[in-house]
Amino acid sequence: MHDNLRTALRRATRAGVGYLTRAVPATGAWPATVFNVHAPLAGGRPHFPPFVTALGTMALDGCEHSEAPPLVARSRAFLRARMEPGGLWRYAKALPPDSDDTAICSIALGPPPRPAANVGTILRGRDGKGRFRTWLGDPGKLFAQADAVVNANILAYLGDRLETRAAQRWLGKLVLEAPEAIPRAIHYYPHPLDLDIALARANHLQAPVLAELRAPVLARVLACQTPDGAFVDILRTAQALQALWQLGAFDRVDVVRPALELLLDAQRPDGRWPACLAWIGGPGYPFAFESAALTTACCVAALTSAGRAAAASAPA
Repeated sequence: MHDNLRTALRRATRAGVGYLTRAVPATGAWPATVFNVHAPLAGGRPHFPPFVTALGTMALDGCEHSEAPPLVARSRAFLRARMEPGGLWRYAKALPPDSDDTAICSIALGPPPRPAANVGTILRGRDGKGRFRTWLGDPGKLFAQADAVVNANILAYLGDRLETRAAQRWLGKLVLEAPEAIPRAIHYYPHPLDLDIALARANHLQAPVLAELRAPVLARVLACQTPDGAFVDILRTAQALQALWQLGAFDRVDVVRPALELLLDAQRPDGRWPACLAWIGGPGYPFAFESAALTTACCVAALTSAGRAAAASAPA
């Protein structure tokens, strides 16, 4: 990697972490925006779900910038404060606890001890085919179909065990035998690439879970890149780069270099990267969610991985 690019990565990382230390308040609650997809011009309203904090914390964990560890610490304090009896989390007060928030927030708290009391609750939330439902409540009251990204996130938490085998088989069948069905199998995430990102993360955190999907997931991620280096948008470009790191493909200079340059060009003067559509409310709930803080954290994670790759390949 060229020295000028290394310098640019360090500068951008420093600016990104600086933005996050200003954007995330002392409470540790990461900011987001929720808006009605039928009236986008009406603007959105501030939103501080634990899910955004958890994903941001996971992205920053391991960043070596001196301001990152204190930010991670206060973010985890917020997650502990929002944890409910039984080690559960919910996306918003108006909703019941759910398995997606619970899995991701549990991972974000860091190494064990984690709130293992929630494992039994998540396992009891499976449907008749052994797949994990999103909502940890009466499935008749909310959309009860299994979401593939949610199942991948649960595997990132629970790993390979007897109770997760059906979910693993379902995800494997989607990727290997029925990729055309993936858009219909994700209900809270707007792009099929979101599943590949979640699968790469699950395998990285819980190898050998989903090991047979590493090569096809890598191929699917690579197929999403456009000639300008982008993967759908800035958020997913950063997440795709992190997936490439997790899949052991960061040596693909022809793929990684243009994506990194795109991220560097997209950074704003105040250190942030733009908010992008992160997830949606699901059928019957016309809401969408975005967060510049989350995009920024994911970009910082991608740049951190690039820096590690550069250091590993540097001559001794």
